Amino acid sequence: MKNIYLNSTKIHCKYLGNLHAEAKHSPSGSVIYTDAPKDHDGNGKDFAPTDLLASALGTCVITIMGIEAKRRGWELGEIKIDVYKLMTTEGPRKIKSLCLDIFMPSAIDSNKIKVLKSIAEECPVKLNLEKSVDIELAWHQNKI
Repeated sequence: MKNIYLNSTKIHCKYLGNLHAEAKHSPSGSVIYTDAPKDHDGNGKDFAPTDLLASALGTCVITIMGIEAKRRGWELGEIKIDVYKLMTTEGPRKIKSLCLDIFMPSAIDSNKIKVLKSIAEECPVKLNLEKSVDIELAWHQNKI
């Protein structure tokens, strides 16, 4: 094993047959199952691998905002993000775009929203994807 991987996170992936796979997070033991999507020879029974990538973006944005809020002593309440994934229809099959509808609680003031919008742009998943996938963040705040 190369020394560069000693401090890395290991995820063990295994093919289960019939277009199903398993990914096991070594540090926690958590397991995620995938299936090929219905439009690509699968049953769509579980997340497709590209769904996991879309989910990674949504949960990364929520997590990085939570980290910033924790460091500042802010209560965020319930933030919700709907991620919409659009695949290409021509050429190699890949993710064309990801749109995130981000719903912020009404109790968060505009100054905090400004900070959180800025920090969301620093999401590591977003930074890794934005040169190859169109990403849109659409912000919404519930009004009292």
